[in-house]
Amino acid sequence: MNIRQKYELKMLSDDGHMDMSKIAELFSIHLRTVRYDIRIINEYLQKKFGAEYIKVNNKTASVKAEVREKLKQAADLNVKDFYADRLSSGERMLLMLFDLCWSSGGSTIQSFADKYFVSRATVNKDIVALKEYCRKNHIRFVSSRGKGICVDADETERRRYLAKIIRDLTAWKAKDARLAQSAYSQWFQEKDLDCIREIVKEVEEQFSIYLADIAYEGLVLHIALSIERFRTDSRYGEFIQKPMAKKESIQYQMADEIVGSVNEAFQIKLPETEVHYVALHIGAKSSNVIEREAIGDVPLEYYCIRLISGVSRSMDCDLSGDESLYESLLQHMNVCVYRKKNGMLLENPLKEELLHSYPRLYEVIRQMLCVELKPDLIIASDDEIAYILLHFAAALYRRKQNAARLADVVVVCATGVGTAELVVTGLRRNFRLNLVGAVAEHQLDNFLKKKTVDLIITTVPLRINHSFVRVSPLLRRDDVVRIGKRLLDLGFDIEKPPEAKEEWSDTARWLEYLLLNYSNKEQEEVLKSKISKIPEEKNLRKEEKRYMLSELLNERSIRLDVSCRDWEEAVRRSGEPLTAKGDITEVYIQAVIDSVKEAGPYIVITKGVALPHATNKEGVNRTAMSFVRLSSPVNFGNASNDPVKYLFMLATTDANSHLGALQDLAEFLERTEFMAVLETAKEPSDVVSYIKENESGK
Repeated sequence: MNIRQKYELKMLSDDGHMDMSKIAELFSIHLRTVRYDIRIINEYLQKKFGAEYIKVNNKTASVKAEVREKLKQAADLNVKDFYADRLSSGERMLLMLFDLCWSSGGSTIQSFADKYFVSRATVNKDIVALKEYCRKNHIRFVSSRGKGICVDADETERRRYLAKIIRDLTAWKAKDARLAQSAYSQWFQEKDLDCIREIVKEVEEQFSIYLADIAYEGLVLHIALSIERFRTDSRYGEFIQKPMAKKESIQYQMADEIVGSVNEAFQIKLPETEVHYVALHIGAKSSNVIEREAIGDVPLEYYCIRLISGVSRSMDCDLSGDESLYESLLQHMNVCVYRKKNGMLLENPLKEELLHSYPRLYEVIRQMLCVELKPDLIIASDDEIAYILLHFAAALYRRKQNAARLADVVVVCATGVGTAELVVTGLRRNFRLNLVGAVAEHQLDNFLKKKTVDLIITTVPLRINHSFVRVSPLLRRDDVVRIGKRLLDLGFDIEKPPEAKEEWSDTARWLEYLLLNYSNKEQEEVLKSKISKIPEEKNLRKEEKRYMLSELLNERSIRLDVSCRDWEEAVRRSGEPLTAKGDITEVYIQAVIDSVKEAGPYIVITKGVALPHATNKEGVNRTAMSFVRLSSPVNFGNASNDPVKYLFMLATTDANSHLGALQDLAEFLERTEFMAVLETAKEPSDVVSYIKENESGK
């Protein structure tokens, strides 16, 4: 019997009778086809029970009451009742695609018509929508005469598609998580899902690593799919391309515990590939288990800087100094790269709400990612854009909220008096702040329990999870700059008080400090001694070196109209000015080439421009940069930005000193006049002159 005939038998066993005309109308078939179905069912019953129980009178089929219970056993469909639970076209299309992804063979139009109780014409309409869904989601749909229709995918891809289809189908039914979970019961038993949820929660507790709700439910869904795939075909693991997660990583250890517990609970043995796949799933959804591989990753830094710059310009709000935004965005972009590299899908449950609430911000970010930057490192889907939008929305909200009030600031020193008062005086000369107190270090914890502060200014080192700036007691010029920058990062407007005086010199500030702290008569000799040794006594802490672009790019590090055969030679030639100066060795150049071969042409950052760089610091003697203009462009394999004519090689000894120079370079590359200088420069000095005249640190 086919599924339609099973359904007809089920209706007879439930109701005792069936209007054949209505069945014909329901399934868009002829009445004679229903009569034929009854004959087939009776033949089945004859073989199973030795009698034909169904009688037909005019257009009504019926069975006697005493045999209905017996027929119910034969009518156990073990399939979803798609007649009683009618589907929308969208739901039916997704269910059909689910069937195709689950099966490695082909299916026919008729098989779908029978299963979902619709006509072939209706299935053909559904197939049109199915093809469009596949196109948008990059699913390879195949249709061939004589073989039917199928999805061309390996096991890893199939389960990724299955997970997405289930989520999308759930969205057709309900938007709240409770109903979404019940929708999974169409494929999985609820007790199995509950068991998996408990296992994941126990491992979260064990490692003190917690997934977000959507990530947690996604992982449960993935494991449920793995179990069902194993039950359906225990050989499926042989066809999975093994994704490699580092065995020493915390996500692998968590995955190993989860899969081991699942095997024990369900009395199965999932293949080792499942441990790697679960580990990748955890890593792609939990940023706190991903090692900070993005630190020093120049392409990611470049994209973050450009993105912040573009959003600031379009939203008319300067976010370039917001370190919190930069750090959170850089970390998120690192997770985006991880997801794309390992073929992980992202589902954002707040997507529709965010895109509706911030339409302009969404369009700005989408334009930057999809049109201007075109980063090959991430998948610029609406789900990803919505998450990136969250970081910017938080920064804009922080700026709006804080700009309307003064920052609450507490000053900390060793005693809470003396030098603290000196710092307070300096702060009052330079900023409009709400100074809520001056305390000793050991009093700070209790103070923060009683009062909420935005920023701590301290003359002593602190180990505290709170925003603070350490300064010298004299509040030097560079201290003022760093405090101002931190206030901007926190979203506060910077205003000087009306009575603010001109900045004092460091020597004057140090002298004021000495006079205030050694003013007693018994300290007179000490004061005289210290005044005589002011240069030594100052001992002011030097700020970490931050290079300007002109400090890294000079005439010696620029080459014009260099001839190269291919991208690899272009990278080597871009490193020659730096090896000639002793800034790097050949080891570093080879590391750049190896990175491109392994990860692809990620160093091509915009149209015609590459930024050769390696995260490996081996072979780097000094932070440095070179610029090489090729006589003829070469292809790196980046479809969006090839061919490349301009190469800026960057080598760094740390994670921060080059950021100012990189920020200027990112801004310059958006200027047509700068690109014109790169194209028409006769001498290296032409490029250097433009940089010196226009860089932000000028």
